[in-house]
Amino acid sequence: MRWLIVLSLGVTSVAFGYDKTPSPELSPKDVVEIVLGSMANNDSPSPDAGLQQAFEFASPSNKRSTGPFWHFKAIVEQPAYAPLINHTRRTLGEPEFAGNNTASIPIMVVGSNGEVAGYLWSLSKQSGGNYQDSWMTDSVRRIPLGPKMNAL
Repeated sequence: MRWLIVLSLGVTSVAFGYDKTPSPELSPKDVVEIVLGSMANNDSPSPDAGLQQAFEFASPSNKRSTGPFWHFKAIVEQPAYAPLINHTRRTLGEPEFAGNNTASIPIMVVGSNGEVAGYLWSLSKQSGGNYQDSWMTDSVRRIPLGPKMNAL
């Protein structure tokens, strides 16, 4: 019986595929890099492992808005956010802080189909719960890039 429990725990961790969790040691830019890096290789080491990693860094308020993982996944697969999945390149702007507990980072990605998309990544430092003092994603909003895409 003990082996069955160990085996099932091992399979569960491989199935989810993410290995990073929110931590006070991570800066807002670190969090965005972790999430984007995993989304760039979404199906490694398992299907949707990148989206699972992104969901791991979604703040409690974000999860209240998006609901469970299956709904979060459906949102990210919509055309506005699809360029994030398996993107081939990305550029991050500098974080802008509003006080000590919120930050926004502009990003630009080149999707797997060549589409260039801009986003504003909003994060907050958690003030309680399991992730006290950890930066987590509150929202990601698509933004128009305009004629000067290098503005980021």
